[in-house]
Amino acid sequence: MALFAIVFAPERFQADGAYYLFKVVNFEHFQIEHQRYILAVSQILPLVGVKIGLSLNSIFVLNSLNNVVFFYLIFLYAVYYLKDKTAGIAIILFMVFGVLHIQFTPMYEIWYGIILIVLVHTHIIQKRYFLVNDLFFLGIIFITILFSHPLLFIPLIFIILIDVVEKRTVHWKLFLLLALAFILWGIVKKFTLSTYETGKISMLDISWNKAYKDLLDPFYYWQLTKFFITYYTIPLVFFILTVVFYIKRKLRIKAWLLIFFFFGHVFLINFTHVMDWALTPYFERMYMPLIPIVFLPFLYDVFVFYSTKNNFSVLMLLFLVLWRIGRFVDVGLAYKQRTVQSERAILEAQKLAGSKFELAPSDYKWCMNYVDWSFTMESMLRSAAIDKTQTVTICTWEDFIENNNQGRLNNNSFMMRRWELLLDDNVNSKYFKINHGEYVRLKSVCPN
Repeated sequence: MALFAIVFAPERFQADGAYYLFKVVNFEHFQIEHQRYILAVSQILPLVGVKIGLSLNSIFVLNSLNNVVFFYLIFLYAVYYLKDKTAGIAIILFMVFGVLHIQFTPMYEIWYGIILIVLVHTHIIQKRYFLVNDLFFLGIIFITILFSHPLLFIPLIFIILIDVVEKRTVHWKLFLLLALAFILWGIVKKFTLSTYETGKISMLDISWNKAYKDLLDPFYYWQLTKFFITYYTIPLVFFILTVVFYIKRKLRIKAWLLIFFFFGHVFLINFTHVMDWALTPYFERMYMPLIPIVFLPFLYDVFVFYSTKNNFSVLMLLFLVLWRIGRFVDVGLAYKQRTVQSERAILEAQKLAGSKFELAPSDYKWCMNYVDWSFTMESMLRSAAIDKTQTVTICTWEDFIENNNQGRLNNNSFMMRRWELLLDDNVNSKYFKINHGEYVRLKSVCPN
């Protein structure tokens, strides 16, 4: 994965990745939003690169390697300190399943939080919640997971309940610690909930959100089944195998818990969202909690049971990991084509006077229809990596019409993104230079 991260470093800051990377480079400090402070962990290596004055191309590599290094450190802690090799396998699988397009936006906080659930699971099954040090560390992990993403309380509760069923008891220290973590999370969120998160919570309001009506259409379930068979084949197979395993071994409560949380999470997402039947980074994030819900029971119960009898299950997982990496390479090559097209537009802009440009509407509808709200920052990063003195920022007509930006902009300002304007002089002169002036529409750069 480290080699993959280096080779595809120029592609691994799509969408939100470009936003956070630009802000880290431009303002030279951590960028934390919505109290998701694990974002700081995702920014350590690129920020170090900025602080010591590395080139942007080197910072791109550090940005791409950051999640690989983090996951490797968690792997070392789980395998060599906690002595849990199964947890190490879980971490490897979490790196490759449930993520496809997210591999090219590796800063997502939910991915970092998901990995920490593996540590919680190991601490709980090893009963590492008696000593003060263990309680303190576990409490920090609980809080970090809860603040990583609003959906992560679901797999966290699931692994606690699975352990309770397994041991048929819950220690008061663990229960108290979890209760305190949830209370703290609830209190902080009550008083600091961002507009973004308020909007997400409001999606539960059926007075305006009619997404739930799709669930009344029987054909919708056929489409949903095809979606999971197509994009979540292995998690779906592991889910079925685990349920069958539990039923055969008369572990019915575990089976029902797994079924309830799996289908409950799928129902929640489809109750609140209008599905996009083509896999997108957004829905990868929405369904990512299914990965620990499915994989941890599978690994610790099914895999451990059969791997002690033969090596086939180990070889199977190795094959699946290699297959997924190959899949990432395939998708990465498509992203590289995007990079080539984006840099073609950037090079055309750099031939002209000025720093501020609008993409030709025909290009936005044709060969560059992948461009989104983050391209203003992505184009700055890519152009400055070529030549700082020829930094350009390229927007679309949609950026202009948002918030009446066309009327709010002047010769001394530019759109960092469509919801945020900056003065030309508010860029880090170590890496960027924005010249005063108006926005100019580019000629078409798409091939005929």
